[in-house]
Amino acid sequence: MLMRAVPLALSAASRDMRGLYRRAKRNTALMVFAGICFATAYLAALVAAGAYLAPVFGAGPAALLIAAAMVVVGALALCVLAILRHRDKRRNARRQAGQRLAAAAAVSVLPQLARSKSLLVAAAIGGLAYMAAQGPGDDDA
Repeated sequence: MLMRAVPLALSAASRDMRGLYRRAKRNTALMVFAGICFATAYLAALVAAGAYLAPVFGAGPAALLIAAAMVVVGALALCVLAILRHRDKRRNARRQAGQRLAAAAAVSVLPQLARSKSLLVAAAIGGLAYMAAQGPGDDDA
């Protein structure tokens, strides 16, 4: 029975992988196309702003005004990014402190569990399940 189920499971998994790859490729192509469209619209808006401001301030000052506005917007975006990174670092530090506290609590209960073999086995299985549920850590902050 098991020997017949393995090929079926493998074929189902490979079909899912092919579909996942196809969807990822399609989504990437559409995102690149949308990005090109947005970049074109952004450049057209900058040209239109320059054409609108050129008769009022002259060509040079209009270009400088647009460049200064873009520098301010970019600086604001970097400030928001710095704030978000700082918040993520604090959140990760709190999460890691909670995990260390939980691990310390589990280790402190271990001597009582060692008296009973069945409780020790259950604790070991629970610990392994917890570690498997955590998955690989993404400490890129």
